[in-house]
Amino acid sequence: MDLGFLALAFGLLFIGGCSARVVTVSPGPLIRVEGQPVSIRCDVNDYEGPSEQDFEWEMSRDAKGPKIKMVSTFDSSFSDPSLSKRVASGDISVVRLQDNEAELKIAEVKSQDSGFYLCRTTSTDSVISGNYEAQVQLKVIPKTLKVSPQTPPPVVLEGNDLTLSCNVTRELNYPTYLSVTWLVKKGTTSEEILTFGPQGDVVTGSKFARRYLDGGLRLVPGRNGLFELVISRVTTSDQGTYECNGTEWTHESGGKWTKIVESTKEMGTVTVTPTGHFLNVKASSSSSSSPSVLLSPGNMLTLFCYVFADNLPVLSLEMTWLADGREIITMDHSGLVISNMSSNGAQAKRGQATLERTGGGEYRLGVRGVSGEDGGIYTCRVRAFIEKGGRSTGGGGRWHLAAEKMSNPVTVKVSETSKYHIFTAVNDMGKEMMSTSTPMDVF
Repeated sequence: MDLGFLALAFGLLFIGGCSARVVTVSPGPLIRVEGQPVSIRCDVNDYEGPSEQDFEWEMSRDAKGPKIKMVSTFDSSFSDPSLSKRVASGDISVVRLQDNEAELKIAEVKSQDSGFYLCRTTSTDSVISGNYEAQVQLKVIPKTLKVSPQTPPPVVLEGNDLTLSCNVTRELNYPTYLSVTWLVKKGTTSEEILTFGPQGDVVTGSKFARRYLDGGLRLVPGRNGLFELVISRVTTSDQGTYECNGTEWTHESGGKWTKIVESTKEMGTVTVTPTGHFLNVKASSSSSSSPSVLLSPGNMLTLFCYVFADNLPVLSLEMTWLADGREIITMDHSGLVISNMSSNGAQAKRGQATLERTGGGEYRLGVRGVSGEDGGIYTCRVRAFIEKGGRSTGGGGRWHLAAEKMSNPVTVKVSETSKYHIFTAVNDMGKEMMSTSTPMDVF
């Protein structure tokens, strides 16, 4: 035999062995829901010839059953007559993604589309080597996903909790998984709050990540598909239209999670009433409801500040007493009392102030040994805080100033002994016998 021919044959075999064509399709089996879109990718590698390769798709009901021609990238008349209408309408199509990759697309898959799908490439190689087709199974299941949200309360007081309940179910006849997502829509934009599933994991929206870590969002999985999301200590930024999304997933070969159907339902619009709308503050003396108090030097001044709010149990209050607009003493929302009586060097002339909380919304100011310096217009100022975060990140959480209110004024008057009455006693002869002076209170 001619040695040159043998060398050529050996060279061709060597080239073919190094360039074995490889055709692959999406790993299966693929589970999809009736009425949903389906995409099956096919690619070819390690081939010879032009870079742009052609693809054709066929399907069969059974693994070894007769093939039905579907679509081709190079032959417009390739389709079986039974599929011609679906191909013409675009319900079945093939899309070239790259020179070596194409995608079979079904816009609305039907139950009868269940079967085995074969992707084939035509040979452009100098030597037949490798595989020229690949097959994947498609299972089309009925749509059984149901999303049934419960309507949340239309109005929530700032600082209270909001519970969002949603029921997400599907038939358990197939190996699929569920996830539930809560969203809030403000205007035309929906923001994702939290997603639970499909593998039992929790993913939060970017704006809610820290709040979840702080314990401000709590997921409460229930029975029979009921899921609850509790938003703790709502503020006015939480108002909007809430939505619930249920999604059914399949876990395909290679560890890929694929969304096969989803449904989003509107839960309802929630308005958050600001604390400032119902926060009220009242100042009064211990003796009466009179807007003024009359004291003598050295007396004890006692004033009360009353705080009223529909959501008082969830508020953390900072209370400050002011005299003629100047802060004299403060109790912060942690209960720490800070005295400002020494400002302007006036402590020596003023009485000693104390402040204590005597009830849920009741504070008592006491000033011992009052002098003229303690007279003036007294008001109490209340700042209401709501804790935005819990203590999971350490420290005492984060605080939101919900409202600030001033009370009615109370006038405090302290008498001064600065002028005298002169009393003179005379006898019957008109001569002075004795004279005395007594202090006269001047206000």
